[in-house]
Amino acid sequence: MARRIHYRIPDNSEYAISDAQWEEVLRLQHWYNSEFVWTAGRLGLRMYAVFPNWDAQKGDERKFFMRIVERRRQLRSLGYSENQIIHELDSEGLVFAKKGGYIDNCLASGFTRVAANEFNAYLVCEFLLKASLILKQAPILVFDEGRFIKTRSVTFHEGVGEVMSEGGEGSYGRQLVEHCRVLSLVNPRKYDNFPRYRTSVSGYNKLDEPERNEILHDWNWLGFGDNFDHDGDDFEGYDLNQKVFGFRVIESK
Repeated sequence: MARRIHYRIPDNSEYAISDAQWEEVLRLQHWYNSEFVWTAGRLGLRMYAVFPNWDAQKGDERKFFMRIVERRRQLRSLGYSENQIIHELDSEGLVFAKKGGYIDNCLASGFTRVAANEFNAYLVCEFLLKASLILKQAPILVFDEGRFIKTRSVTFHEGVGEVMSEGGEGSYGRQLVEHCRVLSLVNPRKYDNFPRYRTSVSGYNKLDEPERNEILHDWNWLGFGDNFDHDGDDFEGYDLNQKVFGFRVIESK
């Protein structure tokens, strides 16, 4: 499993997402997924996880799937929003829709596999930061399995980054907030020809035992390696901290 960045919006009575807001987020997400090169996965923030209702299908599965695609196209041409389309497909028995996306008890959730591509990690967080300006009543909680987010997690709310406290006044997290260094500096040029993440090794069966052992013991291929030049930063590059309206420490309850 490649290193991932997880994101979610908890299902809280104080949080809300309108259809208009969600349509704008989907347009932004589509732009990011189309405009940039993603070497492991793409953005996948969803309000619903949708699955074909195979129990309702009669005959060829491919024809049933194309029936869903065509019905979706019809509803879109009639001006239905994404959420309205999902609700209609669900009511017609064509799909199952799980509220909140991949994670339970959420308004929306998702994850992106970035492996060792720190520029992809940058793009994920830049998208979520911008989405937080659209979803004003819905803070986005972000967790990084790697090191792009130096505190491992941050919440974006209306362009502000919130970091949970994990110690006293001199704690690492508080120092990062004070110096506005919560997110790592990334040099995008390092990833111009970055290899795509693979789940298999070509010709593995033809390798001799030392070569196999070298591969099996190199866990960096999973994307947990350290690609930064020093102390969690590149020497030069893009600084997403400068696009955040500000950081603040949130006391844990």
